Amino acid sequence: MRSFILLSAAAALTLASPVPQELDFSLIDTVETPSNVTVPTNTDELIVSYDSDAAAAAVQTSVLTGQTEIDISNSTTNSTSSSTLRRRGTCAVQASGSGPVPSPDTASSFLSYSAFASAASAAATPSGYTQAFKNLNASNNAYGYLGFTNLASYDSEKCASKCNAISGCASFNLYFERDPSKDPGTGCEDPSSTTNIKCVFWGGPLTTANANNAGQYRSKFQVVIAGSNGYVNNTIEPADGFTSPSYYGNTAIDAPNDCNDKSTFLGSQVFTGGPFDANLCAAACNAQSATNLKANKPTCKFFNTYILSRNNVAIGQYCNLYSQTWASSYATYKGSNSGGNKYTVSYSYGFSSSADAGTCKKPTTSTWVISSATATASSTATAQPTTSGGFINWKTFQANGANLGGWLEKEQTHDPIWWASVANLSTTPDEWTLCQTLGDQCGPTLEARYASFLNHSTIDQLASVGVNTLRIPTTYAAWVNVPGSALYHGNQQQYLKAITDYAINTYGMHIIVGLHSLPGGVNNLDIGEALMHDDFFYNTTNLNYAYEAVDAILDFIKASGNMTSWTIGPINEASDNLPGFGTSAGLTDKGAQWVADYINGVVSRTAKVDSRIPVMVQDCFKGASFWEPYFDASANLVIDSHVYYFAAAGTYSQYVAPAVCGQASSISLATKFPNFIGEWALQVMFNNNLSDRQLIFNTQRYAWSKYVSGGSFWTAVSYSTALVDGQGTQRDYWSYIDLINEGVIKPESAFNGTAFC
Repeated sequence: MRSFILLSAAAALTLASPVPQELDFSLIDTVETPSNVTVPTNTDELIVSYDSDAAAAAVQTSVLTGQTEIDISNSTTNSTSSSTLRRRGTCAVQASGSGPVPSPDTASSFLSYSAFASAASAAATPSGYTQAFKNLNASNNAYGYLGFTNLASYDSEKCASKCNAISGCASFNLYFERDPSKDPGTGCEDPSSTTNIKCVFWGGPLTTANANNAGQYRSKFQVVIAGSNGYVNNTIEPADGFTSPSYYGNTAIDAPNDCNDKSTFLGSQVFTGGPFDANLCAAACNAQSATNLKANKPTCKFFNTYILSRNNVAIGQYCNLYSQTWASSYATYKGSNSGGNKYTVSYSYGFSSSADAGTCKKPTTSTWVISSATATASSTATAQPTTSGGFINWKTFQANGANLGGWLEKEQTHDPIWWASVANLSTTPDEWTLCQTLGDQCGPTLEARYASFLNHSTIDQLASVGVNTLRIPTTYAAWVNVPGSALYHGNQQQYLKAITDYAINTYGMHIIVGLHSLPGGVNNLDIGEALMHDDFFYNTTNLNYAYEAVDAILDFIKASGNMTSWTIGPINEASDNLPGFGTSAGLTDKGAQWVADYINGVVSRTAKVDSRIPVMVQDCFKGASFWEPYFDASANLVIDSHVYYFAAAGTYSQYVAPAVCGQASSISLATKFPNFIGEWALQVMFNNNLSDRQLIFNTQRYAWSKYVSGGSFWTAVSYSTALVDGQGTQRDYWSYIDLINEGVIKPESAFNGTAFC
């Protein structure tokens, strides 16, 4: 996968003129205005249950398929006690309420009854709440109705305790309501009244502005309200993986461009049909990150979510996503007008990723001079040091490698034209959904692409410029059939054998065979199994299936006839904390222990076959030194780090070369196990320039060889059509074969021993 290690250069922050993230009117103008809520009178209680996890999952699925208006009403259910249900029908007797009935029994007497005003004025403000208003003659039509209960007395504390027990409850409205003692109709158009004490629950804030329900007529009976108090919880539920929120009130973030004059705005969603829930925006942020990582774009580090109102009526929860955290001083946007409608902001909060707030950094401007030193660059085209029996020794081996990525584990990013020819790009973002869509044709479709994506001539071209190592990602489904998995389990091993036999027997290449995905999902990305899948962690069933895949790889190696030509890579870019993906925070301490235990299990299994077969530990962006305490020094391990500059903050094409050498030197400081750069490429964040590619390539190839045990370029073949910042498309910076054909990549001997570091 194309991930990254961030540059560490610090820089002063300079900001361009602000450019507001205006409301997406094409999105919000079509959102229906919710109907006014009518609190039922045929029961004493109705609670709307809200499943935040189910709603978040629905949001993730919607964002991954490009939807922006997301209805979460399927995550709510109504529950009513059957013992309190009352018969409805003309003149049916209704249960008596617990409040007093004024005399005379008229609406005007009810509204002026002093006992109601006294009760409202004397009511305590419950701990953890703020009183929004007091003693109004109207109830609320607020955001996110969550039900009600009739109380035996006007008790704000009891009402608060019930609200606290309801998922999503942010506020409550307590009031007296004049209701009919019989169901009004022919023969009883204006029956005597009863007084109910209602406690109504809401998933958004209460204000005097949305306290606009003054009652109604039912036949000739007038329903009215008195002693209405509103209370709002002082806190909202936290968003997993994000810091405590900043409250902006009735304003939203109006973000400027960042310190490199680039927009940090990633898009918007609006949620309807449920309570205000910051976890919905967090889910959208994470799903957008997964999508953007797949496309080598900036990930979501910050979101601003608020209640959006049209003409003073709340219509949904709006969510803006950003690649950088913005301070509350940028919360200046109050809304806009569209088509005669006035849109306003309220209940606005901002959340930053607890793993990485996305601080902007300007590029370093160090002058880079290519050394004319007499030192000779390492040659990786010569015979490689081996241990006894012909197995390689990664402490002395120098890999000049290329990944065969996107071949046996399909990635839409690197094969979009083919992908679009067999399925809809937006609804099949990963191989999992592709196979679900293709059904019985998944196998034949994928196998046809395995055969056409690359061939022996690909290996010939790689060898012509000195490539001596192939790193080949596979899915676990190439090795084991996991029940319930949508990934294709078929003849991948036959295609793998045909290519590796040719590479080994013709050119003596070394093969790193890797499990890019693990059962259940290893990082919430398309390459880990499927987007938003991470159930490999803490699941012994999936762990055991992973070991079955490892055993199958070892069987394949034993049967290959070239047992000395292999290294096994049992995991790739594992992360149990998606907001931190690409940084050390992407894998928690608990997750790291799970991964280490798994790796030790792989080492044990490998040793039973032959301990001289190396096991490669992908460092999951923790750094090589992090893993040293987890493994015994006698283990035949090599640490695999991934270094990319396409998402490194403030990385410009002209400033990459000096960073490469420093980074390679830093990685080499971890000495317990040999180090290897398993993935690297040429794309940078800003100002990609086709003429800079050769220098960037040569510098990285040289640095990985000089300081560590070499590296493997991602990837041999890419058909990516995505534009980059600057010149060209991603294919121009990621496809090794194209770079050879364009004369960018040449054998090291063509540079006469130039030292690039």
